Amino acid sequence: MSNNAGFPAYTLSNVGFVRLILKNALRNRRRTALTILSVAVSLFLLVSLRTLVLEMRGDTLMTKQSSQRLITRSAVSLQIPLPIAYKEKLARIPGVLRVSEYQWIPSWYREPNVPLVIIACDPKFMGTDPQYAIPPAELEAFRADRTGIIVPEKMMKKYDWKIGQRITLKSSVFPFDVEGTIRGRFTGPSQNALFCWFDYFNEMVRRTIPDRADKSMAFVEMTRSADVTPQVARAIDEMFANSIAPTRSESEHNFVQGFSAMLGNVTLFISAIAAAVVFAIVLVTTNTMSMTVRERRQEIAVLKTIGYRPHHVVALIAGESLAISIAGGILGIGGARLFFRVFDIYDLTNTVIQQFNVTSETVSFAALLALAMGIVSSLIPAIGAARSPIANTLREI
Repeated sequence: MSNNAGFPAYTLSNVGFVRLILKNALRNRRRTALTILSVAVSLFLLVSLRTLVLEMRGDTLMTKQSSQRLITRSAVSLQIPLPIAYKEKLARIPGVLRVSEYQWIPSWYREPNVPLVIIACDPKFMGTDPQYAIPPAELEAFRADRTGIIVPEKMMKKYDWKIGQRITLKSSVFPFDVEGTIRGRFTGPSQNALFCWFDYFNEMVRRTIPDRADKSMAFVEMTRSADVTPQVARAIDEMFANSIAPTRSESEHNFVQGFSAMLGNVTLFISAIAAAVVFAIVLVTTNTMSMTVRERRQEIAVLKTIGYRPHHVVALIAGESLAISIAGGILGIGGARLFFRVFDIYDLTNTVIQQFNVTSETVSFAALLALAMGIVSSLIPAIGAARSPIANTLREI
């Protein structure tokens, strides 16, 4: 391609065009570096906030078997326990494979300000989910020891516990401490609770607060398949609808989400913050590209004179903006993944946030957003530069 004067003009396919974009981006290195850092920080925050939202929703804590688990509790409140006599009735409902008590025991170890949760359950229910792996020998040892305890692998490392060690966990609600021997450890998505025998818990309750004995905060049922889970939930609630303790049965996922709902619509608030951060950075990059175009308007006029078309000018400016956004995206997204791999959020938040894994979906979303930021921030200055008359621009010089 050439103009009437015979000067060669670059096309979008020329390597020289790409080199020109990169050289333009590196002209003012301080400004470019600061803009890249701004984009990187915004995407780092976006990835962090989106991962936090997913964590709060409980999606990362679910396993393939979660759709087959139901939590049955009092229809009034979790504070009202259900009679353990319900367990046999629940086991006879068609579609139910097994049932376990589900009792929380809030406690602490060494430091009262660092809470722990012990879940008292049927020992036969442990080891039924393949994604919560327990060594077979350790599982058998737990089922054989009435005072046995199974501990998450991460918690074992956090407190430097060993298999066979006897520990005492101070209860913060019940008038007794839970003392037992660590018989096993498990891995899996959720690792913020220890497990002990419900019968052991019930014995201690019977000795200290007899009126509370033979009752469980809730029950967990394993259904035959995910397809029958909704029907089983309805059958359970209908069975106890007119009893002295009516029930509410819900999926494991909904049960976990219920605790996030107690905090209000926090996910919407966090998403709004992320959107505000991204919008602010788009304004920053737009301002940067506008300054760049103003500084180079005479150069752009010369390029038009030697044969560059308006779409070439737009491509030059948009390409420079995209290069800055891509560099910031690589730095921000890669930095987020590296940061959350190096620093153990589980330990820093005292097991409240358990995984905080940056998913591939979050990475893809942030990468697409980086590209969109590069394009959007360059549109106004690029179109303005492409439309400006050559004569008027050169006259300003």
